[in-house]
Amino acid sequence: MTTKTAGTKSRRTAAKAPAKAARAEPIRSLDPAKGIKTVKDLADHLHVAAQVELSTIPLYLYAAYSIRTRGHSQWAAPRGVLRSLIGISIEEMLHLALVRNLMVAIGYGDQITFYDEKFIPSYPTWMMNRYNPDDPDGEEIYLSLQKLSKEQVSTFRRIEMPDDVKPDAVTFEAHPEAVGHYKSLGALYRSIQDGFTRLDGEGKIRWRLEDARKQYKRAFWNEFGNGKPIRVHNLETALAALKIIIEQGEGTLKDHEHIKVRSGVEDYTHYEKFLRIQRGEEGIGAGDGDKYEIKIDDPKATWPLVPDPALDDFEAHPGIHSLMTLFNAAYCYTLCLLDELYKHSTDDVTTKKVPGTEREEYFSHRYGLERNGVAIMQGVLYPIAQALVTTPIPNDPEGRHAAPSFEFFDFSTDKRITRKQQLIDLCDKAIDHFPALGGPDGIQRQISLLADI
Repeated sequence: MTTKTAGTKSRRTAAKAPAKAARAEPIRSLDPAKGIKTVKDLADHLHVAAQVELSTIPLYLYAAYSIRTRGHSQWAAPRGVLRSLIGISIEEMLHLALVRNLMVAIGYGDQITFYDEKFIPSYPTWMMNRYNPDDPDGEEIYLSLQKLSKEQVSTFRRIEMPDDVKPDAVTFEAHPEAVGHYKSLGALYRSIQDGFTRLDGEGKIRWRLEDARKQYKRAFWNEFGNGKPIRVHNLETALAALKIIIEQGEGTLKDHEHIKVRSGVEDYTHYEKFLRIQRGEEGIGAGDGDKYEIKIDDPKATWPLVPDPALDDFEAHPGIHSLMTLFNAAYCYTLCLLDELYKHSTDDVTTKKVPGTEREEYFSHRYGLERNGVAIMQGVLYPIAQALVTTPIPNDPEGRHAAPSFEFFDFSTDKRITRKQQLIDLCDKAIDHFPALGGPDGIQRQISLLADI
């Protein structure tokens, strides 16, 4: 069935001056000066933390998609810029899931929805709930979809930047004159940490053990990173989940460089990874035919992407418009998929007889949803993004290329057509302009294999 979908709700062309950037509204109001006094306060802080986590993922992915050299390191290093950015993006997805697990654990799981126009960020914008007067680069952080560069990596570094603390410090303090803001993302999480400890000690948290199996736990894989989902059911597991989020981002209070994965194995924090990229210690690769390595700001390193693309700006270019729309829909489908899996328990395993045989196989709808999350990130989003970034914008005076915009896509609510079918229809339209989307292992086929939600 083919029907018209409501489509992407696009922002208008963004002013490039930071002062004119849209200021995103937090999904909940926070007051750092007051702190976390109730379980509702705790849930509100977690909800906003999830919103902040989501606001960073498009930035990191956009920079990764912009890499022209595919990140092959001239030093044959195990990492490389592309791998680091992809690994960090997946770890941010892990943080998003861990925060939602925490909300489910305290009885507020039904209060958060990822596929929500108010929850999904729009760019350019200012980072929510972050105000640090001691940051030499500015009290606030301007978030903009930009190709990889030293300047953009500097922004990434600031996002993950730890507070300036004494070696014997045990907590980070909110800035007293900035109601509604914390000095760093780590400070926000440390407030949440303190809230869990205090409220549990006061007996105010009722741990929802009956919903524990609705939390995200399985089918997580990150070749270029570390950490894994934790099922939260008591204070110990809650603090373990928060420890992963904080230490992956900025490290411990005494070590902002390394994170201990397991005995004998260490990795770098996000903060340190961005410093290494900024210093040129992570390989970005060599261009076709080039014998020597190229630097991060070399034009050969990245595609000349249009910054902060907006769908409305490409109505005169139907091919690019159709591909950007498909990307936005696939991106939002990923969020819908995550919302859907949190509605189902991992206890849904059943057996089904294989047609024509006496053999039985185990089946889990929930596990299928989890596997689909990995499949759409690798098999759908990345290939669409690659098709966009390699496409020059016709008659663009600066010779720029198209790029994904990560905008909210308004799926039709018509019950006669699933969101998957809407994706298929959008792909069919884009194939008219980009035939490579088809084929036996193309994006069209990958979409056909997705779960029907």
